Amino acid sequence: MGISRRNFIKAGAVGTASVGLSGSLFSSNKWFQPVEAKSNSLEKTAFTYHTTNCGGRCAFKCTVRDGKLAMIQPNTWSDKRFSTVCLKGLSELERIYSPDRLQTPLKRVGERGEGKFVPISWDEALTTIADKLKGLKSKYGGESILFSCSSGIEYTYPFLPSLLGAQFAIESGIDIGLANGLEECIGTTAYGYIQNETTDWVNSSTIIFLGCNILETTLTDSKFFFAAKDAGAKIISIDPTCSTTASKSDQWIRIKPGTDAALLLGMISVILDNKWYQQDYLVNNTSAPFLIRSDNQKLLRQNDSDEEVETNPYLVWDENSHSLKPFNAPGVKAALEGEFSVDGVKVKTVFTSLKENQKQYTLKWAADKTEIEENIIFELARDYATRGPAILGWGFGGGDKWANADITGHAGGILGSLTGNIGRVGGGVGNALYHGTSWSAQLSSWELPAQFKTTPLEMTTQDMREKPNSVKAVINLGNTLQQHFANLHKTEKWIKQLDFIVTIDPFHNPSVDYSDIVLPACTAFESEYDIVNMQINRSHVLLSQKVIEPLHQSKSDFQIEKELAAKFGLDQYLPKTPEELQSARLKSSDPALNGINIKTLKENNFIKRLEVPDEPYRGYMDQVYPTPSTKLEIYHEKLVEDHQALPNFEEPGEATPGNPLFKKYPLQFSTAHTKYRVHSQFTNAKWINQYQPEPRLEMNPLDAKSRGLQNGDLVEVFNDRGKFKARCLLTEAYRPGQIRLHEGWWSKHMEAGNLQNVTNDILNPRQYKLRYGPVIPYNDTLVEVKKV
Repeated sequence: MGISRRNFIKAGAVGTASVGLSGSLFSSNKWFQPVEAKSNSLEKTAFTYHTTNCGGRCAFKCTVRDGKLAMIQPNTWSDKRFSTVCLKGLSELERIYSPDRLQTPLKRVGERGEGKFVPISWDEALTTIADKLKGLKSKYGGESILFSCSSGIEYTYPFLPSLLGAQFAIESGIDIGLANGLEECIGTTAYGYIQNETTDWVNSSTIIFLGCNILETTLTDSKFFFAAKDAGAKIISIDPTCSTTASKSDQWIRIKPGTDAALLLGMISVILDNKWYQQDYLVNNTSAPFLIRSDNQKLLRQNDSDEEVETNPYLVWDENSHSLKPFNAPGVKAALEGEFSVDGVKVKTVFTSLKENQKQYTLKWAADKTEIEENIIFELARDYATRGPAILGWGFGGGDKWANADITGHAGGILGSLTGNIGRVGGGVGNALYHGTSWSAQLSSWELPAQFKTTPLEMTTQDMREKPNSVKAVINLGNTLQQHFANLHKTEKWIKQLDFIVTIDPFHNPSVDYSDIVLPACTAFESEYDIVNMQINRSHVLLSQKVIEPLHQSKSDFQIEKELAAKFGLDQYLPKTPEELQSARLKSSDPALNGINIKTLKENNFIKRLEVPDEPYRGYMDQVYPTPSTKLEIYHEKLVEDHQALPNFEEPGEATPGNPLFKKYPLQFSTAHTKYRVHSQFTNAKWINQYQPEPRLEMNPLDAKSRGLQNGDLVEVFNDRGKFKARCLLTEAYRPGQIRLHEGWWSKHMEAGNLQNVTNDILNPRQYKLRYGPVIPYNDTLVEVKKV
């Protein structure tokens, strides 16, 4: 629309007809007009930041003219490298005035899914919700209510689920596949993030990105990618697709989708065979010297009880005394390898068992599975093990969304353990996106009386669609009903059986259409209060203030929760304002928060660095881990009966030639992340959609030719679960047999159907034992494509 830096937003005519129906009140063109700022314009500056769903974590300096947001610029961090913003952040200037904004509370008048509503008052909407939830709570208990939250919601209604005794879920089954395997080794619950801060990459000799497209999905960290490269790091991208990151790396290795675990297992074998492992590190910092019993495959302990490790320690073979000793006894020199007999039971070290188990995963085997040449895998393993500090970093949208992802995460943990690359300057294993690791601090919390507690989540929300459970009502915060469930048709059947559904969001997203009551929330730029929210990221505390008044009849999430609590007579337990809440959170004894309070944050443009060292954050430099043994635990005893105590390769759950369905549906379908949105957030950003105006199914020209397809043809993608239609885009960036559509497209943007109509929702039973439960294997999906 030709808006220059000095242009500003001028309100268009705002009528009252059809108020509340998304898109009927105004269009962006009425709000955006290329008019020069006048000398008498009332102008102010406000400071805020981007919500948590966006990995950039950008801080904003906002110019407001005549009550309307006119310009977004980067705020000034004490670390100037973070003073940046990408197109997603800039597009908020258009998006908050989008015709997709919900303008008033709505009540459903059609069938669920039809999207037919009438506007109602706030009082009617809140009273209806409260009366319905009171009835369900009285009859079935608080567990009958589920708060289902998207990751893009920063204010996650922290009080109401506890006040009602409800269940609460956020992104159940998403972004956890690789973390499930890695964090059994490390002992954390941090979504598998890498241990060292991204700024530490300049100290790395080798950086391996495994399905990690950082130059698209975390644009504001791209400077650290290039800084590492300039410092001499060899950067290798392993990806089925020639991604932006692959194109800028020193080496791109094309891998067969779903075989990431096979590659890492092959690398483990190469490192073991060539003795490139760090023996002292393994003995001192890992469970490699622990002893496995031959009779039950459990780790040998001082007695057979389930007592804590402190009173019932693991045993090792002490080379000094040639006898069994507790692993943590003073002066013990644990044997890394060996087989021994204890009271007639044979035992062997974890490391010896690992070497034996790895004999099946030869270099040739790995090459055959991954379709990567043997010499390339050999060189990759040598680079990782011998060049110095190394990173093995993956993403959330690639290898994570497969049924066998936990095996990949486990193998990654073992690679880091073998080479001493965990708890090391320039090292690390895990998710390398979103600057997820940095210095942090322990905030205080707003305490509720002891009688108010959430009900623990009965099961992953995927299972609620078909297993007996307590849930009768869903309070949907964001777009969870479309974005956080695979196999949409199954989700729709569940939705129709529920007693009550509420959606709270600023926009008319696809989940709205399934709702009985819809509440229009403010965007993060709007509030009734001067202070809005607070977060810690990139080693800084960020405070957000109100930029503009709430648009239309929207209310902030804080205000909605407060008014809903009042309908239950429970609002006295909540803070009166967001500022009171954030002040309470800052009243912490953590020394990193010294001198940081609301006043000092305001004095520093609402952003202040923690009282922490200037050097990059590096985790576990003391080599003490939050596992029962305080060591890196590479043997997972809980998975003995699943034959995964040590990682063993499994074919993908669905997308593999060995599946009988492969003859019928020979194409592997993935829903990849993109620089244009975060999950389904920004799907309605018109400024961004200039560059990607519609969904495009990307496929290799060879697959298109065999199906009689040409670039731009309308195609139908289908399997036994469902179908959708989109136009195809032919590109050699993708392997034959692989097709892709960027995730997050709303139904109204598709030619027909929804991309979730075909995605795989079959969960891996083994993963119920792991920290996050089973991952939804979105990319582990087989389909066929035909011309419409």
